[in-house]
Amino acid sequence: MNIQLACKEWASVCAALASGRQSILLRKGGIAEPTGDFQVQSNWFWLYPTYVHQQQNQLRETEWLEKEEMFKAQPKKILFFHLAEVVETYHLMNLDTLEKLEPFHVLSKECISSRFAYRSPGLTIMLIKIHEISKPVEIDETPFYLGCKSWVNLESPLNASAIFPVLSSDGCSAELEKIRTLIKG
Repeated sequence: MNIQLACKEWASVCAALASGRQSILLRKGGIAEPTGDFQVQSNWFWLYPTYVHQQQNQLRETEWLEKEEMFKAQPKKILFFHLAEVVETYHLMNLDTLEKLEPFHVLSKECISSRFAYRSPGLTIMLIKIHEISKPVEIDETPFYLGCKSWVNLESPLNASAIFPVLSSDGCSAELEKIRTLIKG
């Protein structure tokens, strides 16, 4: 399988996803989004670890700032370790529901509230399965990849044939079912 699309996410969140601590992405959309809102562009994408806008007070569990170091690449390089597989998406318009999801992510309450209120109320929640590749792939970071955008089409697809799930199938299913139950009330 070759995947060309990558989603930019804070390296600390990528570390939580890579460890199995987190199985959701909470997205609003970058200022460079074509429609201004976050849109899921594919059911499979690379996690593109970034450090832009990431701050300690935006994390409820700040130890993930230390664990993000695994994603550090040489200057002007990007390391890809993980693929995300979208299982379901929801657009949540209720901040109370988002607060119930706190056990399932590492972001602070202030971060979630800020993202929720930005431009217009609401957040997109992606329930995802994370897959690790057997050997990280390093590519050049081009000027095209930079900026406040969620999605990046890589210059060339990256091979994702040797992957394995971070969580077992049963463990992932149980985690996602707990999240679904909270979302659906």
